Amino acid sequence: MTRRSENLQPSLFEEDTPRIDLAAEQKANLAPLVEALLREIATALAKGESSHDQDHD
Repeated sequence: MTRRSENLQPSLFEEDTPRIDLAAEQKANLAPLVEALLREIATALAKGESSHDQDHD
C-alpha cells in the first residue's frame, strides 16, 4: 500500500491561498505590534546579533 504524503502547510507563495481580511479595528490593534517587531529586528540586525547564543568554532 502506498501512502500519499500531503503538505498540510500551504506555501507562502501560492497565489490561490485564501486571504483573511481584517477589520479596521484589528488592523489598528496589530499595527503598533508589527512596527515594534520590525524595529526589534532592525535593531538586532544593525547590532550584528544572530540567532545563535554561542559561537561555534
